[in-house]
Order: sequence, then structure tokens, then C-alpha cells
Amino acid sequence: MAESLKPPTPPRLSRTVESRVAIRSHPLHPMLVVFPIAFLATVAPADLLFLWSGLAFWAQLSLFMSAAGLALGVVAAAAGTVDLLLIRVVRRHVSAWSHALAAVMLLAFAAANTWLRWPDPAAAVWPWGLLLSVPMAALVGIAGWLGGGLSFHHGIGVAGHEGAEDRGPDVPPEP
Repeated sequence: MAESLKPPTPPRLSRTVESRVAIRSHPLHPMLVVFPIAFLATVAPADLLFLWSGLAFWAQLSLFMSAAGLALGVVAAAAGTVDLLLIRVVRRHVSAWSHALAAVMLLAFAAANTWLRWPDPAAAVWPWGLLLSVPMAALVGIAGWLGGGLSFHHGIGVAGHEGAEDRGPDVPPEP
């Protein structure tokens, strides 16, 4: 009975693994990925808004978001690839390789989407643009989930400090 009244133990965190691509201990890859995530996640909703409203603005926005997400995604991928290749402990995580694979697939979808839409954004939406943008949105979620797991659960690519021990977030440092 007494054991059921115990407070839950805080989650265990692994030691942090500092990024090799950082400015003053601030890792670049986690900072850069927010832009491609935001841009590429808006392509499918903009396509649906174009199909619903018929306004060319939404088709043009899809092209712009796909191109901007692709360009910034390549920059973010370069920073992430350097960390993957230079940090041995990162290469040991299956989720790191899964994240990299999902991100490469996402960039391939973004490149195909941008190439398809470039000549005429409105004509490209149905059906092929939508058939590219919906799985692209799913890949954004998958790559983001895996990358978040690497940062939040494994402490990879975060700003660490000397002497980081395995302890929960609310447990004070040991004397």
C-alpha cells in the first residue's frame, strides 16, 4: 500500500552529447531545422486551401514554401550530417540513422515538389502536387519526431556541460 503512495521517479536522462557544429556551444542543427519543418509542413494545407478556394495565391505559396523548405533543409542537413559523421556515439543510435534517412527522403520529396510546381504552381497542385505534399507532411512529422527523440531523450546535439550525470530534470546535482 505504501508503495502506491510514492511519487513517481523522474525520467532518467542520458549524458549530453555536444554538437560539433555550434556557435558558442549553441548547436546549429536543432536551430536550423525549425524553418524547413515549418515551411514544408505548410505545403499540403496550402494545396488543400487552393483546391477549396481556387485562389492562385495558395498554389504560389505552396511553391514558395516547398522551395524555401528545400533550401533551408539542405543547410540544416549539412549541419546534421557533420554531427552524424564526427560524433561516434551518434552513429551508434539507430534512431540517428532513421532520422537521417527520413530527412533525406523529405528533401527528395521537397525537390520533386519544387521542380513539379516551378513552371505553373496552380496547374501542378492536382493531382501530383497533392500526392507529393501529403507524404511530405508525414515525413516532416517522422523526421521531426526522430530528431526530437535524439535531442530530448538521448541528449544528442544539445549544449552540454562538464560533469553532466545521469539524473532527472528535477534532481539537484550531487555534492
